[in-house]
Amino acid sequence: MLKSRLTNKIRWWMLSGAACLTSFSANASWLDSDFYCRVYGCVIAHDGFSFDVYDNYNFATGSVIGSREQMIRWSGNPIQGVGGVNPVITGSRIEGFYNVPVSDQSSILGIDFDGDGIPDRLPSDTNNSGFLDAGDRLDPFALTDSTDLVAADTSAQRSLYLSSRTDFFLTAEATLVGSSDDLNNLDMLENVEFNFGVTRQGVDDGMAFGADARTGNFFRSFNNIDSVADLYGGPQRIMVFRDEIRLRDAADLPSQSIRFDYVYGLSAYDMSMGEGFLQYEIEFDFYNR
Repeated sequence: MLKSRLTNKIRWWMLSGAACLTSFSANASWLDSDFYCRVYGCVIAHDGFSFDVYDNYNFATGSVIGSREQMIRWSGNPIQGVGGVNPVITGSRIEGFYNVPVSDQSSILGIDFDGDGIPDRLPSDTNNSGFLDAGDRLDPFALTDSTDLVAADTSAQRSLYLSSRTDFFLTAEATLVGSSDDLNNLDMLENVEFNFGVTRQGVDDGMAFGADARTGNFFRSFNNIDSVADLYGGPQRIMVFRDEIRLRDAADLPSQSIRFDYVYGLSAYDMSMGEGFLQYEIEFDFYNR
């Protein structure tokens, strides 16, 4: 195992030695010439600063990963930057893992007059805190049989950047970390919607991506996932990539990457559903196709 780890480090160090710790800039993308990625296939997941490599080659056993087997994750790259790969807030390279709603998501409660679960009147959020506090106000209203107290938008959008030299399955698995007594059943997670998709090209905080990524209909989404509850019970296939994402040689890795976006949040919430907290984790992984 120690020999294999040293081999990995030498491999990546030799091929990526010109890379910058924070922006992936280099004379050429190492993905273009890496022997193991080129011969056996690999997937790269990154956040614009750090990256992880998922190989179709097992360095510990010297064997090739078979069809539909889990790819081997390796994150020991000596120049990958500080910290691990974490989701970013979509449209930026701001780390989303240690920001709300991961640790504490707040949402303003509003008044629903017609019973459709959508607030028709919201209090003024004077300091844009995302919740009610001193200085906020709500105009007077009359109560009817349909009047309800409901949450405004509770969704959050996060992203990862992906590139590859293989075709593969992207999976997701949810784990319930903790909850309060009122919100401790799996049925509650059926109210947490989960949607996902791909952005092919863009510029996030000055980092351009997608110019040298494949175009056309080379990936598709599976339609069996609607909520976080659907991600329980083991890794669930959510997307299949039927060709490599990298299209051609490029000066950097981001230009060979697409952006995977996902959105989650309560589809509807009112006080009858209980009060408390609900904490869960979603883990993404890659399988050889």
